[in-house]
Amino acid sequence: MTYCDDAKVIASYALEDATADGVVVEIFKNRWGELTGGKPIVATAPLYGEVSHAGLIEIWNAFTAWRKTVLPAQPEEAQLFSTSMNGETVWVVEEAPSS
Repeated sequence: MTYCDDAKVIASYALEDATADGVVVEIFKNRWGELTGGKPIVATAPLYGEVSHAGLIEIWNAFTAWRKTVLPAQPEEAQLFSTSMNGETVWVVEEAPSS
């Protein structure tokens, strides 16, 4: 069970539609196999437009370090990653695999 299991879904937006509409941008696509086993990595369009490629790499590296070292010791309700970039908070959300 996750913190969202009992939440009422009021809308859904397929990743393919969000990408086609320009809401999110695929990043590091040529490395998805290596980084995520092929799972897409996307950034919101505003983040992509405001942060350099090096900044996106910095965010990704911070997330993967947190996922490896901090996440395993966190209770489920605290398993949300955020970092700061250019004075703004950036949240990284990893979707659970589809069942």
